[in-house]
Amino acid sequence: MLHNFAADFEMYGVLDAVASGPIDARLSENSTMVGVGMSMEGIEQNPIVYDLMSEMSFHQRQVDLQVWVETYPTRRYGKSVVGLQDAWRILHQTLYNCTDGKNDKNRDVIVAFPDVEPFVIQTPGLYARTSKNYSTLALENYVVKDASNDAYEQPHIWYDTVAVIHALELFLEYGDEVSDSSTFRYDLVDLTRQALAKYANQIFLKIIQGYKSNNINQVTTLCDRFLNLVNDLDMLLASHEGFLLGPWLESAKGLARDHEQEIQYEWNARTQITMWFDNTNTKASLLRDYANKYWSGLLRDYYRPRAAIYFKHLISSLKKNEPFALEEWRREWISLTNNWQSDRKVFATTATGDALNISRTLYIKYLRNTDALGLDGMDSFGKPASL
Repeated sequence: MLHNFAADFEMYGVLDAVASGPIDARLSENSTMVGVGMSMEGIEQNPIVYDLMSEMSFHQRQVDLQVWVETYPTRRYGKSVVGLQDAWRILHQTLYNCTDGKNDKNRDVIVAFPDVEPFVIQTPGLYARTSKNYSTLALENYVVKDASNDAYEQPHIWYDTVAVIHALELFLEYGDEVSDSSTFRYDLVDLTRQALAKYANQIFLKIIQGYKSNNINQVTTLCDRFLNLVNDLDMLLASHEGFLLGPWLESAKGLARDHEQEIQYEWNARTQITMWFDNTNTKASLLRDYANKYWSGLLRDYYRPRAAIYFKHLISSLKKNEPFALEEWRREWISLTNNWQSDRKVFATTATGDALNISRTLYIKYLRNTDALGLDGMDSFGKPASL
């Protein structure tokens, strides 16, 4: 199983294929299969996928996935909670049922910001999804790539985002029963992150729509909304040790034998998760954001300032009635990146905050009524039921 690239964060999987593929391969005519293995570029994400695949070496027949998923939250959280079983049934049918044949590589706007002039980005046909039967129909393209530098990969959406928000509501409703479980809090933070990241993609496209319409008030308001959301996401991620930048940097520094080596190892670790070092002053590395991460500290100190630079130039373009300053945006972004990579700021290695309370607050703030921001035309975010 090759499930993940660069250890980036995206709730994604093909559980049905995992539950049957190894058995089908072993039992196929003239099979030469000798074992089951995993060859991911990165781990420590999507525990359900790796839990199931790890079992497949020991199964003689296909796994009854309906039963397996139903009992999964009990095994994972140490307690049977019917509402959480219902939530995981939805997640199996949506996030973990990718049937479009595409490998997933997270290109959310927050962590893989587009390096293109805004008119390149098309805004019609945004994430047209229906919650009926947890549809997994193919997504209509809403982006035309810049042929000159192929810089904007559209985020991959294969599931009904309204259904996923409903699963989040169930996590929030029944979470008090297992709030002492670290694995529950990890899944809650991850699911909240997933929903908010897709919402941020929508806000960004609404910003671009406002720019094209010369609506500076809309652009200014939604840029602030986007940046506030990134701050709030950073706070959410800080509530679980599985989403912290600090351990990554401290682990790298811990391998050093002297001060000079410590500086080099930290620079390596910071560079690996941002922009690989083959850029010029105005041309970004082709492998920028390849190993992007939803880690507290990285959002607040790198992804948010980067987005703010782009938004500054959007608003300036409208105010001055001038073209978007693409080259200047690139110059400032690359300078920000170089400075961040060389910085020695120390980040937290322990979690802070109550994950359940933070998730509830952010759900109410951003996901309970998206129409309040004029996002009603974006079909992937309807009006989830209130808690």
